[in-house]
Amino acid sequence: MNIRKYGASLLLVAITQCAYGDQPIFNEMPRWKNGWGVQAVYEQRSEDDLLLKNDKAGRGLEEQVDILHMEGVYTWDKSIRMTLKIPYVLDAEREVPTKGGAVETQKDSGLGDITLALPLKKYFNLSSRSGSWTLAPQLRLPTSEDDEYEIYDNEWGFGLGVGYETETSDFLFAIGAGVWTYLNEEPVEGSVNLDLAKNWIIGKYSGHLKWENDLKWEDDGDGSLTYHSGPALYIRVTDTWHVRASYKVDVYDRQGSLDHGGGQQLTSGIAAVF
Repeated sequence: MNIRKYGASLLLVAITQCAYGDQPIFNEMPRWKNGWGVQAVYEQRSEDDLLLKNDKAGRGLEEQVDILHMEGVYTWDKSIRMTLKIPYVLDAEREVPTKGGAVETQKDSGLGDITLALPLKKYFNLSSRSGSWTLAPQLRLPTSEDDEYEIYDNEWGFGLGVGYETETSDFLFAIGAGVWTYLNEEPVEGSVNLDLAKNWIIGKYSGHLKWENDLKWEDDGDGSLTYHSGPALYIRVTDTWHVRASYKVDVYDRQGSLDHGGGQQLTSGIAAVF
């Protein structure tokens, strides 16, 4: 069996926080001049099989990935922010077949590719709801290292995200799209996301329960397409402290070249804003 070189497949199933439209602090804060914040997000991703198109080319050949994301944001003005995302691969292992028919376990760890973004926001307030439009140019720096396989591309990347969000006192609706392209031969990546949420207040705590839908596309081989969906809970503990957790499963997964898929993702994070 011919094994093609693997790219940064995890970036397509992301990350809560490293998904194309998501920005610190959990897309919530800060919204005031000279505000800033930091967050830490732990991501655990598991893939169940090795896929080629819609077929299980390697049934039971798993991939397990654990990543710590350190992220920060600074707000010059309500409409202009700078964000920084630093991923660190704590541990990553995948099982792949060899030419002789055996199974080999490959590993990856260490610093991933750093991402800088400049989200530009246009807010609006209507009689019964408010919201915003977003345009977010992004730059990915090749800061990862070469290992047996690579979660991140170690390539210069240029991205652009757009989004629209609106909410009432009870509900929230958000939709966005993004695209990444690279200087070298890495494939173009794109995504569309749709989120629906119910806002709530219980005592001194507030937040929302959101259902997230992400559609990812990659121009590799015959073209990859992944749709994953699941719930996310955000809690504003105080004006300073915020927490968030999410769980998603791959509802549909088609890999254009041989790659792992058909898995699930669990994230949890804590943030502080000032």
